[in-house]
Amino acid sequence: MDLKNTALKLFGSNIDNEEYEGPYLMQNGHLDIMVRLPHAFDDAREYADALMDGAALMISFAEIDTETRNRIFDYLNGVSYIINATVSKVSDSILLYAPNQVDVDKQAVKHSSWLSR
Repeated sequence: MDLKNTALKLFGSNIDNEEYEGPYLMQNGHLDIMVRLPHAFDDAREYADALMDGAALMISFAEIDTETRNRIFDYLNGVSYIINATVSKVSDSILLYAPNQVDVDKQAVKHSSWLSR
């Protein structure tokens, strides 16, 4: 079954001559998302190049020393400032660097009773 017939089946149509109005799957472009675990400051240049080329970066700083983490953090934040990218904290050790054309919508997680079980 194709997308049009599936959508018509789900949403229903009483008129056979009705023009199909969606949903449509549109591929306007794509977004590369790189998930990385740096081990040395030398890794930062690759990350910066990818960010400048339009990729989003999820960087985990969990396995590097504090000095190297701070150097990579400063370097990528400088690149982010220059290209107007956003930086979002995902967790205590993970940051998301997203290019300007990517909207990051963060929703605060509320503590609920099922989390403490």
